[in-house]
Amino acid sequence: MKLAARFVITGDGSPVEDGAIEIRDGRIAGVGKRREIGAAPDVDYGDAVILPGLVNAHTHLELSFLAGAVPPDGDFVDWLRRMIHALSVAPAGEHEVRAAVALGINQSLGFGVTCVGDITRWPGWTRPVLAESALRGVSFGEVIAFGRRREQLTGRLEAAASPACQTQRVRCGISPHSPYSLEPEALSRCAQRASEINASLCIHLAESPEEEQFTQSAAGRLAEIPRELGIWDAQVRAAGARSVELCRSCGLLGPRTVLAHANYVNDDDLGLIAASGASVAYCPRTHAAFGHPPHRFRDMLRAGINVCVGTDSLASNPSLSVLDELRFLRERYPDFDALEWIRMGTARGAVALGLAEAVGAIAPGKAADLAVLALDGGANRWEAILESTAHPIAVYIDGLQTSFRG
Repeated sequence: MKLAARFVITGDGSPVEDGAIEIRDGRIAGVGKRREIGAAPDVDYGDAVILPGLVNAHTHLELSFLAGAVPPDGDFVDWLRRMIHALSVAPAGEHEVRAAVALGINQSLGFGVTCVGDITRWPGWTRPVLAESALRGVSFGEVIAFGRRREQLTGRLEAAASPACQTQRVRCGISPHSPYSLEPEALSRCAQRASEINASLCIHLAESPEEEQFTQSAAGRLAEIPRELGIWDAQVRAAGARSVELCRSCGLLGPRTVLAHANYVNDDDLGLIAASGASVAYCPRTHAAFGHPPHRFRDMLRAGINVCVGTDSLASNPSLSVLDELRFLRERYPDFDALEWIRMGTARGAVALGLAEAVGAIAPGKAADLAVLALDGGANRWEAILESTAHPIAVYIDGLQTSFRG
C-alpha cells in the first residue's frame, strides 16, 4: 500500500514535501518524494501531514474514571490527598477499571497516539484490555509499599513483573511509584527485579518540592500523609539524599528508566541523569496546572538527556492528547524548534520506552504506525498542525487503519 500527502514528517529527519510512504506487511518499505516511491498512491490525503504515531511516554489510562473528579488546584500535596480520598470512598472494581482503560485507549487512538507508557496499579485487570487493543507500549505495574504496608512489597512486585498478557505489541515493566511511597530497600528491590527480567522502569521523581524535604529528612507535608493513613511506623528513616541521588544509589537510574515529571532538579541532578542514560517524561499541561516553575527541558536536552512527552492522567489533565501537549508547548515557546517538539512526541518517547527499533519514526523497517492530520485551510506549512486544534483524520498501526469512536 502507498500513502501520500502534502508533507511527511519522518521523525528522525527533515519533512518531506509532496511525500509518500510505501507499506509492506505492516512495515515501512520506503519513504520519500512521491515521484521517488513510484506508482500512484492507494490513498492520497492531499493537504495533510503524515507523521509517526505519537508516543505518550507517561500516562495512567485506568485513572480515566476520575476525569474531572479531582481537578488540580495548584497544590500538589492537597491534590494527592484528594486523589487518595477519591480512591477510598469510591473504590474501583474490575469492571470500572477495565472500562476506564478502554476509554483511555479509545481517546488515545482518536488523538493519534499509537504507543503508551501506561502505569497501572491493577495489572491483572488492565493488561488484558491493553493487550487486546491496537495500541502498543509498555505496561508498568505500579508498586507502593510503605511503612506498615511494606509487607505488601513482594506481592505487588510480583504482580507488576508478571509477564501475563505480554504480546508482540505490549511489554511489561515495573513502576516503583515514588521515593515517598517506597523506602530505599524497596526501591532497590524494584531495580533488582527489573534487571532480573530485563524490564523497563518508570518512577515519579522530583515531582514537587515537598518530595525533596521528605527524602532528605522524612519530614514535611508529604510525611503527613502516611501518618494520616496510619501506616507510618518507627522503622521509617530519612534517606538523607535528594530524590535523584537516592534513585541512583538504589540502582534505579539507567538507560531503561523513565523519570516521570522531574520538575525540581538542580545541575547535579541533571549530571546524574545524563550520565545514567535515563529518560525524562515531561507532562506539560499537568506541570502547568500545579503551578510549578518552568521545566528545565531545554537544559536537559543540552545535557544530552532524552526528554519526551507524557500526558499523565485524566485526573490531572483535560485529555490524553500528546499533540495538544505539543501545541501547548508551541504556544509558550514559539522560538523552540518545531521538529524537536515532534521528536519529543514521537522518536524520543520510543527511545524512553525501549521501542525505538520498532516505532517513533517513519523509516524503512519500522512499524507503519502513523497519524494523518489535515492542514486547516490548505496551509502551506507543516508546522500549522502545531497551531491548530484539529484531530487526526486517520490513524494506522502496523499498516492497518485503526477505528476509534470520535
